[in-house]
Amino acid sequence: MDIKEIASRMFHSFFFIFGGSVLAMYVYSLIFGERTLELHNITALLVMTILGSLAFFIFFSKKELSKRQMLVRHCIHLLTVTGIMLSVASFMEWISWNEPIQVIVFAVLVIAVYVMVFIAGVYQSKKLADRLTQKLKERYQGAVAEL
Repeated sequence: MDIKEIASRMFHSFFFIFGGSVLAMYVYSLIFGERTLELHNITALLVMTILGSLAFFIFFSKKELSKRQMLVRHCIHLLTVTGIMLSVASFMEWISWNEPIQVIVFAVLVIAVYVMVFIAGVYQSKKLADRLTQKLKERYQGAVAEL
C-alpha cells in the first residue's frame, strides 16, 4: 500500500475504531462495574484511536504485497494495536496487571473491535469493487451498442 491508500484507510477506519472502542469500554465498564465513561476516559479513547490508526503504517510498502506478507502484517498490526491499547489502559489505570482477568477481558475486547473494523473494511472494499465492476459493465455495454 502506498501512503495515499494508508491515509484513506486510516481516515475511514478511525470512526469505526472510535465507535468500537466506546462500545468496548462500555462493555468493560459493565463487566467490572467500578469504571464509568467520563470525559477524560472518552479523551483517552480518542488518543487510543489515533494511536491505533497510526499503526496502519505497518502496511506501507512501495511494492505490491503477497497474501502471505499481508497476513504477516495483519498479525503484526493486531499485536501492535493490542499492545498500544493495553499500554494506554494501564497508564489510565483501567486495568491492573495484578489482575489477569482484567487484562484478558480488555485484550479480548480490543481483538473484537479489531475484527469488527476489519470486517467493515472488507465490506467497504467489496462494495467499491462491485460499484466499479458495474460501471465497467455499463461502459462496455455502451461501447458494444455503439458498434
